[in-house]
Amino acid sequence: MTTPRFVRNSVLLVAVEIITKTLGVVFFALIARFLGAGEVGLYAFALAVANFIVIPARFGFENLVQREVGREPANTRQYLWGVGVVKGLISLGILGLFCLALAVTERKDLTILLLAAGFTLMFSFMEFLNAFFRANQRPEFELAVRLLFSLSNLLLGLLVLYAGWRLPGVLLVQLVNVAVAGIIGTLILAQIAPPGRCVWNWQVLWGYVTAATPFAGILLSLYFSNQIGIIVLKLFAGATEVGYFAAALRLFDNLTLIPAAIMGAFLPMMSQLYVRSVGGFARTLRFTVKYLFILSVPPVVIMAILARPIVVFLYGESFLPSAPALQILSLPLLFSFWNYACTNVLIARNEEGPLLWLTWLTAGIHVTANLLFIAAFSYLGACLAILTTQGIFGIILYALQLRRYLRAGALLKLMASPVLSGAMMGLAVFLARDWNLLLSISLGLLIYSGGVLALGTMSREEMDRLHTMVSSGSSDLPGIAG
Repeated sequence: MTTPRFVRNSVLLVAVEIITKTLGVVFFALIARFLGAGEVGLYAFALAVANFIVIPARFGFENLVQREVGREPANTRQYLWGVGVVKGLISLGILGLFCLALAVTERKDLTILLLAAGFTLMFSFMEFLNAFFRANQRPEFELAVRLLFSLSNLLLGLLVLYAGWRLPGVLLVQLVNVAVAGIIGTLILAQIAPPGRCVWNWQVLWGYVTAATPFAGILLSLYFSNQIGIIVLKLFAGATEVGYFAAALRLFDNLTLIPAAIMGAFLPMMSQLYVRSVGGFARTLRFTVKYLFILSVPPVVIMAILARPIVVFLYGESFLPSAPALQILSLPLLFSFWNYACTNVLIARNEEGPLLWLTWLTAGIHVTANLLFIAAFSYLGACLAILTTQGIFGIILYALQLRRYLRAGALLKLMASPVLSGAMMGLAVFLARDWNLLLSISLGLLIYSGGVLALGTMSREEMDRLHTMVSSGSSDLPGIAG
């Protein structure tokens, strides 16, 4: 069976994440250096609140699009305009309610919260368009749109910081940039979408809401699993502690988007394989988990050993308290990589129900862990809560889902070579920790790559197949898709 450009799209989507998130980290580092931990904490708090109020507007529509349009690309126009109308109506309603709530409370940070809400709502529309690019296996257009946003965000953000506009100016620039990127993305998608008929009636629109409801529940639970730490921390501590936590969390979140990018190519293809080839479904899952694990080891080692020089390099000496937070967050990164794979397998298998109750269970664990750990350890407690939640979530997902495709013995065998290579990398990085940061990281990556190759983690046959798939866009790979 032909694998539909899976590896090529995965590589391109990972490149998208690496480029745009690197620019995002640079942008965040500039904010930290210009504004300090206090305003960084306010920025993180405003975005956490905005991410909560935008949940009804997102409503899991991205996952619905990737699954359904991934199975039948001819439905692109129907879902773009139909779901887009629903999303737009929800967005207007939720923004109006948020404005009313802020007016009643008379908060001093009213402008910051409103700008953050507007930016987050528009960003959700850009993510909505990206879901269509991924479902149609055209990630090059996602790269163009996101790169446009990231570059303009960085350049104009730097200008407003130098001009002294501070945080309101930064958020205003982000709002304008994401609006422009969304308009351009819509125009591109309208041009490349396959011909198709659009059906307009309330029954069809309500059907989209009904179909996306399980995804919305998952999205809400993931918010509590990923964002609630900042809200709870703000209740127990000041904006400065929130800033220290946010600085470390920014790096963690950006690294977790590497598996998210791979899943952008993985989910549409797995949705097809689930209804066409059970054997191909299982083999592709094992292949993906293997390479996700290989990719996850180096950032874990680098974050754990080089946390202090990384923090100083990016944010300056004033953010050194973020270093132990970054070290703690290196551990859950390992779990987050395969958690992405497992959750997308459940979505591809139309098992949103089990995934929904599971994510709500872990959300409850995360909220409880935050309340307990933050009270005792401040912002480091928020990091410990993430470690606890990701670990429990990963263990449960393996027991319920991944075990049927990858037995414990096979999993340990898969992990052995990357772990050993990672240990050699860790020793080298530790000995070179006082060198130039980029030189230390380069040395570690070189040793890790050599170890992976020397220990036969990636076979010659797999490397040849990967090269063929990346260069040609598709290939018959019986060892991957069957």
